This record gives sequence, C-alpha cells and structure tokens, in this order.
Amino acid sequence: MIRSLLGVALFPLSAALAWGAAKALAGVALGAAEAAPFVAGGGLVAAAWLIGRTLSGESGAAGWPLRAARWLYVLGHELTHALAAWSHGGKVFSIKVGENGGHVDVSHSGAFVALAPYCVPFHALGVVVGYRLLLWFRPQARAETLFLFLIGGALAFHALMTWESLTDVRQPDLDAAGGPIFSLAVIVAANGLLALAALKVLFPATVDFSGAVTAAAVQARGFWTGAWDLCVRAVRAARGGGA
Repeated sequence: MIRSLLGVALFPLSAALAWGAAKALAGVALGAAEAAPFVAGGGLVAAAWLIGRTLSGESGAAGWPLRAARWLYVLGHELTHALAAWSHGGKVFSIKVGENGGHVDVSHSGAFVALAPYCVPFHALGVVVGYRLLLWFRPQARAETLFLFLIGGALAFHALMTWESLTDVRQPDLDAAGGPIFSLAVIVAANGLLALAALKVLFPATVDFSGAVTAAAVQARGFWTGAWDLCVRAVRAARGGGA
C-alpha cells in the first residue's frame, strides 16, 4: 500500500522526465548534425520492430528475426537480474533464457533486482564496453560513426522491447517490486533520467541535462500544488454547501 501511494506521488515526476527526454531526443534529431548515425540506428531498429510486430508472423522463416530479437532481449533481461542480485551480495544459481521468457534463480531479490532490467539498457552498455575495448586494442580506430549508430539502435531496442514486455504480458517482477503502480512509476522515471543522461554524454552541446531535470521537478511540484489547491477548494465548497 505504501509503495503504491509512493508510485502515485512519483507519477507526475516520471511523466515530466519522460517528456523531457522526448524533447531532448527531438532536439538532438533536429538540431545536431553529428547525431545522424545515432538517429539512423534508432530509426532502423524502430522500423524493424514495427515491421516485425505488424507484418511478420511468429512462425516460419519470416518470423525468425523477431524471435531472435526477443531471445536477445530476454538474455539481457535475465543477465541484468543476475548482475543486480550479484551487486547486492546475492548468489545466482541458474539462468533460463527462451524467446518467450526466462527466469533467473537468485538467493534473494528486491525492488532493485526486480526492476533493474526495465531500467538499465543492458545491450547499450554492451556497445559501450565493446567500443572502449576497440579503442584500447586499436587506439587509431575511427569508429565514432559506427558507435553512434549502434548505441542509437541499442537504446531504441531497450525502449521498444521493454514496452513490449510490459504491455504484452503481466510481469511478475512488477508485483515483486511493490506492485504495478510503484514499479511503472519507477521504470518511467529511471528511463527518462537515463535517456537524458545518455543524450547529454553523447551530445553535450545540444542537451541541457540539469535544465531538463529541473524543469521536470518544477512541473511535478506544480501538478501537486495545483491538485492540493483544488482539493482545498473542494473541501471548502463542500463545507459551505453543508452549512
């Protein structure tokens, strides 16, 4: 109950952060020439996802790209569960991965472990690690364009597959973390914040991270201030009518 109320309280901030991230992404796509590979990577993944969802069946050869994408997402999802548990001192006993879902058996869990895969872009982190390793082994490599293309695709993959996993089936992770209301509020807030941070790191001259976060906080405060004032007026009106 407490976490559900906390989720309700957090939702305006979550929505404001998501809106701020969307505006920042639009600003990058429209105003940063160097962002073309990033936008192309994200757009290509989004187009492939839409085609897979609307045109390709899940059976037969035509559906194998979508099945492979789901298996890849589930793999990252379960590995993130495992890494989150391990980072909190837990033990990982087994991991099961399939295109229709997976499971990780850990010694103990919690909200952080349950929600980590929905908030942390595992495959995007893999792209970052791969890029850093490339520069370590070949410092002269000029792969900035490829990196931006892959990171854009990986972030789009995380966003779209997370959306699919949350809307297609009921996820027990949300109940384990404290209920759907709290979990969805945290997921939206975390993804909005991480998207803003990623865009700031990639395109520092275009994205105002602190300004976007401050604006989100102001909007959330304005929402609750307005809601409180409305409630006070309603109570006063009810008392006046009763008198």
